[in-house]
Amino acid sequence: MSLVIDADGHVEETLPELVDAIPSAMRDSALQFVAESGGYVTYRIEGRLWRSKYPFPGGLQNHVSAGGVRREGGRDPKLRLQVLDDEGIDAAVLYPSVGLMFGLLEDPDIAAALCTAYNDWLARYCSTDAKRLIGVALLPQHDPHLAAAELERAVTTYGFVGGVMRPNRIGGRTADHPDFDVLWDKAQQLDVPMSLHEAYLAGIDTIGLDRMSSYAGCHIVSHVFEQMAAMVNVTLAGIFQRFPQLRVGFLEAGCGWAPTWADRIEEHYELAPGDYRGGNPDGVLSTRSWLTFEIEEPGLASTLEQGWADNVMFASDYPHHDAVYPGAVKCVKERGLGEELERKVLADNALAFYGDRLRGIIGESGS
Repeated sequence: MSLVIDADGHVEETLPELVDAIPSAMRDSALQFVAESGGYVTYRIEGRLWRSKYPFPGGLQNHVSAGGVRREGGRDPKLRLQVLDDEGIDAAVLYPSVGLMFGLLEDPDIAAALCTAYNDWLARYCSTDAKRLIGVALLPQHDPHLAAAELERAVTTYGFVGGVMRPNRIGGRTADHPDFDVLWDKAQQLDVPMSLHEAYLAGIDTIGLDRMSSYAGCHIVSHVFEQMAAMVNVTLAGIFQRFPQLRVGFLEAGCGWAPTWADRIEEHYELAPGDYRGGNPDGVLSTRSWLTFEIEEPGLASTLEQGWADNVMFASDYPHHDAVYPGAVKCVKERGLGEELERKVLADNALAFYGDRLRGIIGESGS
């Protein structure tokens, strides 16, 4: 049987457990759940109340339940292994859920402490079967130097295969800010990719939310709009050229938009070449950045045919409510992509993105 790698699955870390693991002086100023009513959820964050702008369809369980049924594999690693067996997935690279809320924090030290606690928790989760459950380090992007240090700790201590931060403006910085050069350099030295991963949360600076009047509208625009903007900013900043070994993922936003968007980015070089710090970006995005696709996304085959065949990866998004489960891998195999493309999206492209660290963990030699 051919190898299948879930390039972007999720865990369900427990917020109180993470808060209990940070220095005691910080705990009252971190994140605390306060109440849920009518789908609205309220937290106390650094002493101030945060309430969801619109009600979540699933309330507090919005992102880990579907049709009212909880998907417990995000918190129980033994159950997660059974899910992998049932789905036909050999290994899952795992990203946070609650941790994507840390962008609501303002204090870099508290954010760093919580990221450390999360990465320690994730390492314990993955230790249930370290060849199949594989971690990506959550980074405190509020301070790029702290983020670089945490990336190095998680990779060298736990064998994590990458780092993750949000594409949004956090701590006054988007991904193109020169302060992040220390992080890109560290990722390049460690030979691990950096993933940008969006999650809709009112209160985090997100493109388009000012025009939306419902949860659905906000969720629809947040993922794709933020990743599209991040792709522009990263390209204009010349990050790919200045860090020639860096691999960047724009995850959980689909892929059908990428060929046209990359073409638009590239064609503007002729209009304003001085705005491109790295020079001509022609062909850079489709070789140095990676995407994931929605399981039933109509534009998948077209995207692969338009130069992205080596840079689009399968992602289950399990246990989140909008993930196709059960049957995600089966659905992909029924799309009729052909043997070569199917192999690429289900395994080879993830191996290329996560690199030799992932290959070493699962025992797969590089191609």
